[in-house]
Amino acid sequence: MNRYAVALCSLLAVVALAGCGTPGGTGTPTQSPAGSPNATAGGPYDAPLTGSAVTERHRGAIDDAGTFRFRQSSTVRAASSGALLQYRNVTAAVNRETGVYRATENTTTNQPADIYVGPNGTALLRQRLGDRTAYDRQVRDRNGSNPYAYPPIGRYLEGLEYSYNGTRETGGPTVHVYEASGLDRLDVDEHGLTALDPGNLSAVSAELWVTDGGRLQAFRYDVVGTNRFGNRLRFTVALQYSGVGSTTVTEPSWTAEAERATAG
Repeated sequence: MNRYAVALCSLLAVVALAGCGTPGGTGTPTQSPAGSPNATAGGPYDAPLTGSAVTERHRGAIDDAGTFRFRQSSTVRAASSGALLQYRNVTAAVNRETGVYRATENTTTNQPADIYVGPNGTALLRQRLGDRTAYDRQVRDRNGSNPYAYPPIGRYLEGLEYSYNGTRETGGPTVHVYEASGLDRLDVDEHGLTALDPGNLSAVSAELWVTDGGRLQAFRYDVVGTNRFGNRLRFTVALQYSGVGSTTVTEPSWTAEAERATAG
């Protein structure tokens, strides 16, 4: 493993939706995915939502679909000025049946990094370091794409009262919308946010989109609060699935160079 491997390995870590305050994003406040609302009764989940129910049904549905594209962005900003402090952007194309996937990650602390895992489980990694490019080769098991298939959003569902708000047409599958807004919807003892203290929040809103079968289609989470240092911060997370069941994962053009650079 070369001396850039530690930085490159971060691409294979769990997709960070919270925790130590190092999420990432696009540099703009998170907006709800585009679509037109259609108020109807019903929905695949009964209130109150539970993290385990949503994540378990999503897990079964995404595994049955086999392939998908995943996108996540998250940011930490100064609440007063809006100055961007930290961000993370992740995109991935995944075939769960063959184990093949490719992903790109861009964070505050690391240069953009790419990974491609082929059918034999070999992971080729590339990271751009100024005017240089570093490569690495590793062996990964078939569970390497789990962070993209099973994002840990359950912590944001527990302790926050979501209401059903009908269906929405998105140009893809019809989705059911669940929304939460306001501190009166928050149980600070049950909510799983760790980037900020749930007891010190001044604003919270969230929106969950799921398909008829309960599969996660999109999620948005936006809170303002005070950290342990007394700083007021705005923390946002957004993730979205597309091409579920129809995604083809293509091998990137840089893999031949990566194989040559890491041979021997």
